[in-house]
Amino acid sequence: MSSNSPGKIIAFLGPDGAGKSTILELVQEKLTERGEDYCYRYFAPGFLKRYRPKGDGGVTTNPHEGRQYGPALIFAKLSLMLFEFHMGLPRLRRRHRLVLFDRYIHDILVDPRRYRMERLRGWMRWMLKASPKPDLLIIISAPADMIQARKQEVPPEETARQVVAYEALADILTNTVIIHNDTTPEAAAAAALTRLETLT
Repeated sequence: MSSNSPGKIIAFLGPDGAGKSTILELVQEKLTERGEDYCYRYFAPGFLKRYRPKGDGGVTTNPHEGRQYGPALIFAKLSLMLFEFHMGLPRLRRRHRLVLFDRYIHDILVDPRRYRMERLRGWMRWMLKASPKPDLLIIISAPADMIQARKQEVPPEETARQVVAYEALADILTNTVIIHNDTTPEAAAAAALTRLETLT
């Protein structure tokens, strides 16, 4: 990719406990060793202050706790998210060669409850179609029982549902690859890096 080319957006999605954060840390270590120009974001670009890192070091242990929003508030929240992504991504593309996301707005297609949206409605799906697509979407997956052995953020039946739902995104979103984190995180990170090389 030439120096004048816009940066590439790479989003990592996957079930709770599949190992996204660990794999992303390993990927970032390798990119740093190579001297790559990249940045990392959690979920959103950070154009608006509310979507910038808080720096509190908090860890989510129950992603579905809290009051779920009604339709009016969901519409307002999705509208704000779409504004955030459409305004923030161009800036990141201008500033960095690679932009890595741990979660992304399309995460709502699988797990709306994490974002207090209760369930995915048809009009929500329609709104999400207007969101900017990443250049590469990497789904980190693993067998449900293996994920549950690593981390129990959600009940076993929810983990099993998420595994199926996240992998199904490969059928509806372009430029999607599934990487199974069922051996070591290092192996999964190496597979992700190989896919990143196809973008450059």
